[in-house]
Amino acid sequence: MQSINRTLLLLVGLLLPIPAMATETMQLWVTVDWEGLSLEEDNLQTMRTFREKFPHIPLLHLINPAYFIQPGVNRAQIGSHIRSTFLPHDTIGLHLHAIRSLVEYCGVKFQATPSIADAQEDCTHNSCGYSVSLEYAYSQLELTQLVACSSQLLASNGFQHPRHFRAGAWQSGPKLQSALQANRFIWDSSSIDANLLTGRWHNDSSMIRLLKTLHPQSTALAQPYALSTELMEYPNNAALADYINTKELMRLFEQLIEARQPVMVLGFHQETAADYLIQLERAIPKMEKLARQKNIRIEWMH
Repeated sequence: MQSINRTLLLLVGLLLPIPAMATETMQLWVTVDWEGLSLEEDNLQTMRTFREKFPHIPLLHLINPAYFIQPGVNRAQIGSHIRSTFLPHDTIGLHLHAIRSLVEYCGVKFQATPSIADAQEDCTHNSCGYSVSLEYAYSQLELTQLVACSSQLLASNGFQHPRHFRAGAWQSGPKLQSALQANRFIWDSSSIDANLLTGRWHNDSSMIRLLKTLHPQSTALAQPYALSTELMEYPNNAALADYINTKELMRLFEQLIEARQPVMVLGFHQETAADYLIQLERAIPKMEKLARQKNIRIEWMH
């Protein structure tokens, strides 16, 4: 009798549908740092071509509104140039470098130091202040005012009020984080592992030294964590295309998969898209192929 029961159970088991293997998910954010310096057609066209090639990938545009206050610019035309790279599922955020024109427009006294650069600022150009560390150069009150003013400048030029942020050169710490909280931001990506940048910056450079002080615990495997009850940090754990090539991106992607770390934040700069966006163009199909092989679903975030 027991033998018959075992046989029946075996037959029933064979007839039941086999459950599919569980699919893991990787969340990938593709960010664009708009530096506020220039809007060259070759960079904009490179971005448009990228969007045509990967229309399923939303972008998080982190925009420095300094474009709108450069001398003699047509604000409507500036906005049109920027939007020419957008798709409907994109998101708008704020990106800040302490460019002198923007700092003074926002009623904050400009500071020339400390800087991520190992050379003195040239204040005869529109980029004056670009390399100044937000966290170290300005007070919490000044940063709160600068973030509020910059957000309003974006909104007054037809963009959604930003809730996502990245500090220029990742120069963020407690003061800037408090400024973001005061302005009701919900997402920040100003933390980075300084070791990801040593291909372009030497270990003794001001850039690397400041970043190691600001983000001493950050690694390439770093995952999102709460800065407050409302503000989340999404570490820029895959850097930007200026600093990391296709092979290195793939290596990082594989490391995240192996470590079962599900969030990757990568991106590029608008101002250098014509030179470096190709690194992402080459990496994305490889990443999607590897994900399929490992039964991982990529969720392109927005």
